[in-house]
Amino acid sequence: MKTAPVLFFGRNPAMMSIVDLQLRATGITAQGFIRESELMAELSKGLTKMLVIGGGVEDEPRVRLKAWCTANNVLILEHSGGPQSLPEEIEDALT
Repeated sequence: MKTAPVLFFGRNPAMMSIVDLQLRATGITAQGFIRESELMAELSKGLTKMLVIGGGVEDEPRVRLKAWCTANNVLILEHSGGPQSLPEEIEDALT
């Protein structure tokens, strides 16, 4: 599978499905993860532009991911709230 330029990480499988549909509908190439280990494997490929961290992600993994992204020049967007505003937030952050 080709690496998506935007990855998103969350804990609620139902919400992750909605986010995936919302992003696809607006033409954003993104891939979602619930497991931190799988996310890190994808991030380590070095092809990701942005990581979106959902509101349900606990503090410890959030801190680890933010530190990794900062060290590796990956943009971070911490998102809480409904998926309807996420495409616009991603587009704004990437431009």
